[in-house]
Amino acid sequence: MKRPGWHLGRCLMVAVALSLLLCGCECAVEGPLFQDDFENPDSGWGADRRDGFDRGYDEGVYFFALRASNWLAWASPGKDFDDVSVEVNARAASGAQDAHYGVLCRYKDADNFYYFAVSADGYYAIFKRDGGDMEMLTAGGGMLSSPHIKTGKQVNRVLGVCKGDDLSLYVNGQWLATVTDDTHARGDVGLGASSGPSGGTRIVFDDFVVTAP
Repeated sequence: MKRPGWHLGRCLMVAVALSLLLCGCECAVEGPLFQDDFENPDSGWGADRRDGFDRGYDEGVYFFALRASNWLAWASPGKDFDDVSVEVNARAASGAQDAHYGVLCRYKDADNFYYFAVSADGYYAIFKRDGGDMEMLTAGGGMLSSPHIKTGKQVNRVLGVCKGDDLSLYVNGQWLATVTDDTHARGDVGLGASSGPSGGTRIVFDDFVVTAP
């Protein structure tokens, strides 16, 4: 006959083991879903050269050299996510300072994605590209100014958060805007850069990180 004390002790050990197993599954600290310091030119972003722009790797950064005016270019690493936080260090390294730059989420193809942007002259916006049409989701009819955006050639840490239908833009740790849109549910992440009316600017990116929001 089994002793009650032995049976109780075995049950306690099983319970403790299950608790540890569950904690190991649920309590582990999550790391980045994806990150890139652009040191490896084979990390998946590719390179391109066209009439209006060049893009590619250059000594530990990823760059866009935009020659044409009012030109939007982007790059993505070939991933697939739904809810994500996407952040990067970015700056207008040379040329005209009326350009804007930032991060993409839920990129389906060249005609469908969200774009979180700040400009070298201190403005910001959240954009949606849907079926090839570009729409500004932030209110006001134009890009809005913020004192939190570093101007000129200074580096900005740009963060776009895509969580459910909520899309939020942060810069240098400061919240700028949140909008709601349900057009795109999942897709790739990426980098975006756009020249202003003056054209002729070079945008560089470094320390790209994707995490769960």
